[in-house]
Amino acid sequence: MNSRWLTIGLTILLVFIFGLVIKGLPEKVEISRQLGDLKAKIEALKKEELRQAGLSEYFKTQGYLEKQARIRLNLKKEGEEVVFVYRKDADENADVNADKNAKESLLSKIKEWFRIFWSRE
Repeated sequence: MNSRWLTIGLTILLVFIFGLVIKGLPEKVEISRQLGDLKAKIEALKKEELRQAGLSEYFKTQGYLEKQARIRLNLKKEGEEVVFVYRKDADENADVNADKNAKESLLSKIKEWFRIFWSRE
């Protein structure tokens, strides 16, 4: 009789423990996923930190300072000749062509209206 009660008690205890494990499983999966996301973010931030450190070192170099002095302050070294090259952007050309096409289209419509109203057929 004692062994029967012991078996029933152990079975109930085992079912209770199994229920707790099953109940906590989705939470564990979610925590594992979030942990993976955080590790990926940490790696990305480390890479960005390295990139920023490299840029910081570059900004301290003499070459960068000379380049910025030429670009922003229009300075040049002794004996150096400066040549400016101007480019027309594709957008500017597209705008000019669009305006030209619109004007030609308007003129052709006006001519067509004059031909319709003033021609005698």
